[in-house]
Amino acid sequence: MLSNRSFLIVLVAIAALSGSSVLSRAGSDAAYSYVANTQPPDAFLALKAYPTSNSPRIMAMANGTKLDVLLRRADGWWYVKVWPTGEEGWSFSGSGNKAYILCCAATDGSQTEAKPVAKEITDFSCEQLWFGRNSIFKEAGYCFKTPRAIAAFGNSGCLYDDISEVRLSDENRNFAEAIQRAEQLKSCPR
Repeated sequence: MLSNRSFLIVLVAIAALSGSSVLSRAGSDAAYSYVANTQPPDAFLALKAYPTSNSPRIMAMANGTKLDVLLRRADGWWYVKVWPTGEEGWSFSGSGNKAYILCCAATDGSQTEAKPVAKEITDFSCEQLWFGRNSIFKEAGYCFKTPRAIAAFGNSGCLYDDISEVRLSDENRNFAEAIQRAEQLKSCPR
């Protein structure tokens, strides 16, 4: 399984490339978002390992659970950090008129506005960029060859031995290419 911390780094880098909204972290005085509007039979919001409904569940979050929204995707999947425990993962923010993640409350409980924070892809280390690029290929079913990649991602469920056969969405292809350009700009080892 991918390290949640490393996966987050990848996602923030991807958000910077795709123009997604990356919000400030909930610190001691900062605003936080929270889980709301969940009802039986599933009176919780699932924190998932990946942004898909069949992804492994990391934890169940009850209404009122404090969150730091780190990445918002247009399809409704948001990457969040749970406060104060620190678990990180994906949650479905809502559909239609129903929102499962509401923003924003200050630590004293009053309503507030969170300000967006942008992060440049070149702010990430070579290790973070490597992990981000390879996580895209892992999700697409690539069978890794190097000991480093196999140790980080494993080959469970892999489908493609040849990287040229891997089918990437246009969005993921653009992300991978942007990460590669950043790696080249930073002279990262391959």
